[in-house]
Amino acid sequence: MQIDFVRNVELEITSNCNAACPGCARTLNSDKLEVTSFSLEDLKRIFPSRKHIQDKHFKFCGVLGDPLIHPQFVDMVEYLFWHKAGRVSVSTNAGLGTRDAWTQLGKISYREGKHKLRFDFCIDGHEQTNHIYRVNVKWKTIIRNLEAFSEQAKERAFDSSWTYIVFDHNEHELETAVEEAKRLGLRFNTRTGMRNSYSQWVSDIGKKNKKVKKVITTTGAKEHKKKEKVVQLDKIIKQKAVNNDVLKTIKCKFYHQGEIFIGADLTMWPCCFLYDSAFKNVQNINDKLSKYSSDWNSLKTNSIEEVLNHPWYEEVLSQSWDPKHEMHLSRCVRTCAYNQAYHNKKVYRSYN
Repeated sequence: MQIDFVRNVELEITSNCNAACPGCARTLNSDKLEVTSFSLEDLKRIFPSRKHIQDKHFKFCGVLGDPLIHPQFVDMVEYLFWHKAGRVSVSTNAGLGTRDAWTQLGKISYREGKHKLRFDFCIDGHEQTNHIYRVNVKWKTIIRNLEAFSEQAKERAFDSSWTYIVFDHNEHELETAVEEAKRLGLRFNTRTGMRNSYSQWVSDIGKKNKKVKKVITTTGAKEHKKKEKVVQLDKIIKQKAVNNDVLKTIKCKFYHQGEIFIGADLTMWPCCFLYDSAFKNVQNINDKLSKYSSDWNSLKTNSIEEVLNHPWYEEVLSQSWDPKHEMHLSRCVRTCAYNQAYHNKKVYRSYN
C-alpha cells in the first residue's frame, strides 16, 4: 500500500490535557499514562511533501490529550494548509490556548474558506454544569476563546460546532447552551455514545476548598439509539458465537475509510480504538503483537508506507477479526460491527 491509500489521518499530537473527565481513558488509567508529545518537526518528517498531505482530511483528536495544549498546534495547522490539506478537524474542550492563538485560528478558518477548518468544541453544559464532567476546565476561559475565534472566523464559525453530551445533571442548561452557541455563530449538536449510555462515573468537584462527589449518569431518551445492537454484540462475543454474518458487518475505519491513527508516542494504528486498546493492553494486545519487532509500527523509525506494508496491516488485521485467529481482537467486532453501531452519534440543532 502507498500513501495514496490514506485519505483520513487522526493525530494525537499529545497525551497531555488540562481536564480530568471521569469517563476518559487517561483518568481511568492514570497509572499507565506516560505523557508524550510529538513536534512540528516530527510532523514535517512524517508528512514531508504536498503528495503526503494534499486533499487528505487531518483530524486533531483527543483520545488522551487535548491538541490545544501543544505549543506548536497553530503552526501545525498552518503547515498542513500550506501543503493543501483537504480539511482539518479539531476536537477540544476549548479551555486551553491564549486569546491570540484563538484569534489566529479564527483568521485561518476565514481565510481557508467553507468547511476547511472545523472545530468540535466539547462543552457539556453551560456555566453551572460544564465543569462537572469537564473537570478542571474553566468557563471564563472557554467563553474568552470562543469569542476570539468566532470574531475572526465570521461566517465560517458555523463550520464549527458546540458538541454537548446530555447527562442528567446538565439537561436543564441545554437550551441556554443552544442560545450561547447561536450568539457565537456556532452550530450546535447533542452527542450520544455507548460510554455515556450505560456507564456511571463519580466526579470530584472542587467547591470552596473541599471536594464534592457528583455521580454522573445518563438515562431515558438520551441513551444511544443503537444500544440494543451493541448489547447484542457483547452477548455474542461472550458466548463465543461470532460468525461470518457478524464479521461481514464490520465497517473498518482503515479498510473502508482509508484512515490511520498516529499516537503521541508516534505509533501508527488503523484507528483510535486499537490505540486505546494498546494503551490499556486490552485482551493482552501488546503481548500478541510482541512477535514483531518493538518498533514495527513506530514512525520514529519507519515511514507511513513501511508500516502500511507490514504483514500485520497487509494480512493479519482483517484475519484477526475471526475468533479462531491466534491474534483475535474482539475490540474490532464490538466497536465496528453492525456498521459501527458502537460509535458516537450526533444530532444537530436547527436554529429558528
